[in-house]
Amino acid sequence: MLLAPAAWADESNTTDDSSSAQTQQAQSSQSKSGKPAETLTIAQSTPIVTASSGFHLQVIVTNNSDVDAPAGTLAAATNALFTFASRSDMQSWAENGTNIPTPNPLGSVDVPAITAGNSTTVTLDVAADQQALAAIRNWGPKPLTIAYIAGNTRSIMHSFLTRSSDGLSTAQTPAMNLTVAMPLTSGDWQTNETAITNLIEETDSTSSSSPASGKAQESTESNGTSNTKSEETENGGAATSAEQSSEPLLLSAESIAQTKALEQTVAKHPRLQIVADPLYLQESGSKPTIAGVMQPADFDITAYAAINNASAYTNAGVTDAQWTAKNAQTIYAAAGNATDAPDTYAWQGSADWTMDALTKARAQGYSTVIAGASFDNEQTDTVHTGTYVINTTAGDVTVLKEQSELGTLAHGQATSKEATAETSDAGRLARLMAQSAFYQMEQPYTTRNLLMTFTRTNSSGWIDQVMSALEQASWLNLTDLSTMANTDPYHVSDSVNQSTDSPDTSATQTVLNQLTASRQGILRLASSILKERIQSDDIVSLDPQTLARRDADSTINHGNDPKQWLGSLLTVHDGMALRALTGSGPSGSHQRMAQAAQNLSDTLLGSVSITPSEPVSVFSESAKMPITVSNTLPYAVSVKVNSITDSMQIVTSRTNDVVIPAHGEAQVAFTIRVSTSGSAVAHVSLSDRQNVAFGNTQDTTITSVLRISDASGFIIIGFAVLLGLVGLWRQFNRKKDPDE
Repeated sequence: MLLAPAAWADESNTTDDSSSAQTQQAQSSQSKSGKPAETLTIAQSTPIVTASSGFHLQVIVTNNSDVDAPAGTLAAATNALFTFASRSDMQSWAENGTNIPTPNPLGSVDVPAITAGNSTTVTLDVAADQQALAAIRNWGPKPLTIAYIAGNTRSIMHSFLTRSSDGLSTAQTPAMNLTVAMPLTSGDWQTNETAITNLIEETDSTSSSSPASGKAQESTESNGTSNTKSEETENGGAATSAEQSSEPLLLSAESIAQTKALEQTVAKHPRLQIVADPLYLQESGSKPTIAGVMQPADFDITAYAAINNASAYTNAGVTDAQWTAKNAQTIYAAAGNATDAPDTYAWQGSADWTMDALTKARAQGYSTVIAGASFDNEQTDTVHTGTYVINTTAGDVTVLKEQSELGTLAHGQATSKEATAETSDAGRLARLMAQSAFYQMEQPYTTRNLLMTFTRTNSSGWIDQVMSALEQASWLNLTDLSTMANTDPYHVSDSVNQSTDSPDTSATQTVLNQLTASRQGILRLASSILKERIQSDDIVSLDPQTLARRDADSTINHGNDPKQWLGSLLTVHDGMALRALTGSGPSGSHQRMAQAAQNLSDTLLGSVSITPSEPVSVFSESAKMPITVSNTLPYAVSVKVNSITDSMQIVTSRTNDVVIPAHGEAQVAFTIRVSTSGSAVAHVSLSDRQNVAFGNTQDTTITSVLRISDASGFIIIGFAVLLGLVGLWRQFNRKKDPDE
């Protein structure tokens, strides 16, 4: 026989005394660390209870204290007749802050003794015909109490049990429209060092023998556009290894594996609206059914508008043309996808949508944008359609705003720190289904279309769980993005009701500064280091798609044309820059791509270097110090070689101009002048034609050993000694004045 704990007799009483007693009991059970002595975590929970499903609950009980916990009991109970009246009531219940009686026991299970610092998992299975479940006569969310009692310890957690209308005699009401969308993109971009080296040295990758050393980050999948292919995979892509791929920017092996898992999930849930990054699709080889494409590389439009400095982005290597809606469609088509141009959606970045951001997005061709819950900070009594139309100077923009609570839970976050049941996926899913049911019930005959999104990093397993539950919810009608965009808007305005808090763009600004410096390094190579001076306006711009495909020999070997070669280098750099400025918020990708761009610049400038030289010994007043400069670039360079010593008695000439041929060396000689025996260090460095230093510095030790090497030297010394003796004789034998 299943019994509710005796302690719940108190909960059936709604007096303040009961609430006070519960609070005292909760506060009395604390570990020394400040955590509750025992914590409860929902591992599994039936998200929707039907007439035949029963209720399955699995809870992890953890002993956080430094003493063993005795054997105890875990029990669950609900209130079959209760109906939540407001969103605040639901939130208060989730935070253990409201006193709702739960007199209908679902069952209990024994919990074994738990040693200090360990946990155990217990399972409670409730049959469909169990009395408490059978007593539920109306569908919707019900309060669920989970209690653990062991000795003097009592831990209580509040969650939700959501009953569907299946098998109930209650009247059916129209389902509420819900659109579920997710961005298909990744911030896990890596560099293919082999391909970049081949590009710098103008080596044909098909004949290169240098392996990629099997690094995980250099594994990728191609979409069939590369001229180096392996066997076709089941989804139409072609898996290649880094040593085969000539593409300088790749997705990590982990990201590719995640793509495969996501493809399977998306195939199972056709109502899930995929908004894909076309560059991600191109590199991953993924060909899912999509609702539309987003800005290439998930470029952060909202941060762009917040910084409000277009020239800073241009100097960093990201022009407006790279992230237009038209270019997104072009990249999608270039990846071998359907010829029909897909819909385009601008996905919100790290900052909120503002009027400036919406105007810029519209000017770039995006007529519909996806916004977070913070887009409209107006608080309403009931939820409403998340479609807005904003009039901008560039044209009208349709904004699809995410519903706050549903979005927070779908993102894998608890609605608050106090909502202890929402620390696990199962607990969050239970709350999500209960919340969506409540929203339908609060205005059952009002047509509304809500938006819920997944994040860029939600796992395929979590997405599968949520979509499976939503598809079973009879109170929901899953719609597509196009339907939501075309529904009657909740609000039409020429302004945005946004937060007054200024976004923190410091991280983005730092990345911009890094990218500007690395791009200037490449331009400096062109104008001040290469023998053939090339200004930025003369560099031949290269189509990124052509560079990625490697579809012509001239893309790899430019026929001794440094302008095209530099164009290729800038294309790679600017591809890194675009990927460094994604909208996924602070992540390793931002710094990784910015650092990769700096490494590219440093490698180019470091390709002209001073060869280490042997120490120099000087046996006379002057000598020569030879210095060798090497150039591994495919084009000749013209540089200055500078030398300075740390001594005033041992010095060298200061500067020599030298031209070093492609893949060659050149030697210059510095004149050494000494005035004494001893040693000094000559610091030899390189500078461009504008006298700006670059590259490595070489220290060469100079040792001076002055010696007399001929008869004239002895005559000079003898004469000096004679003069000294005469001076001494005169000093001692001169006639002094009487007054002296």
